[in-house]
Amino acid sequence: MDSHNHRRRVYRFPLPMIAATLLFIQAGCGAAQLGTCAPHTKEEAAPEKTWAECFEQPYSHASITHSVFCLNDGSSKPPVLLLHELTGLSPGTLAYAEELSQDFTVYVPLLFGEKGKFSLVNGLNAYWFRGFIDFFPGGEWGMSERRSAPIVEWLRGVVQTIGARHQQQRIGIIGNCLTGPLPIALLDQSQVAAAVVAQPALPMRVWYSTTADQASLGLSPIDLTAATRSTAKIYGLRFETDCMSHPDKLKTLRDLFADRLINGEIPASAYQTEGKPINAHSTLIGAWRQHDKAGQSSRDARAHVRTFLQQELSVRRSEH
Repeated sequence: MDSHNHRRRVYRFPLPMIAATLLFIQAGCGAAQLGTCAPHTKEEAAPEKTWAECFEQPYSHASITHSVFCLNDGSSKPPVLLLHELTGLSPGTLAYAEELSQDFTVYVPLLFGEKGKFSLVNGLNAYWFRGFIDFFPGGEWGMSERRSAPIVEWLRGVVQTIGARHQQQRIGIIGNCLTGPLPIALLDQSQVAAAVVAQPALPMRVWYSTTADQASLGLSPIDLTAATRSTAKIYGLRFETDCMSHPDKLKTLRDLFADRLINGEIPASAYQTEGKPINAHSTLIGAWRQHDKAGQSSRDARAHVRTFLQQELSVRRSEH
């Protein structure tokens, strides 16, 4: 009897633990690439204002529910939807949103994790463990060759709700890292007039990235075709030496959108000091307050994005 109970204690592991262990064992090159290619610079900024639920309660659409935060300071300024990075809705992201709020009405969804918390673990858990379609079909971040991730459809609902609040205004969308390519999938919404694609990292493979993955935006052909029919301008951003956001992704954007794409790639000479290589990734959020060459390049990128959005969103829909 004791022997039987002992065997049960030894071999009875929770199923989630087994799945997570197997996934980590097989992660191999994918996990190694993330560790070496995407070291997010420590953030030095924090929000000073109160970010509250925009819609009184978490927003539900397409069987997905998430909070969307804003300053609730009216809707007179053009709307901008800011999507956070793999590290979540961090203090640095909210600080950047406050900077944008000087010129725009900013909406910031919480896609995973906790508001105001910097956590790479939460992002990986949401994307790989709860959203990777091969293991968890129906996850919010699960994608296939036939369709974009379900989170895209939820974001369409958010854009439509923002559009109803800003009926005569044009909408801008900023994606970063994991969310970098997602603004492209939202160009099928008529009010979206400007998309910022910052260091796009999709698809993030568990095992390794193929040549096709390096050029892919992680979006379905249907969404990409719809995006080419819009007239919106796209601002593409990445650091030249970023190995998480492959340069072929900007080439894909150029092939799709031609002159509608503004290439904002940051040359290595703008952020490498004394010839020392810097593994830079986060163009708008990660390094912008550092008083060195790398920090200045991010500050410049933020200024360029602000000018881009001002130009593209300043014309009211009735005048366009």
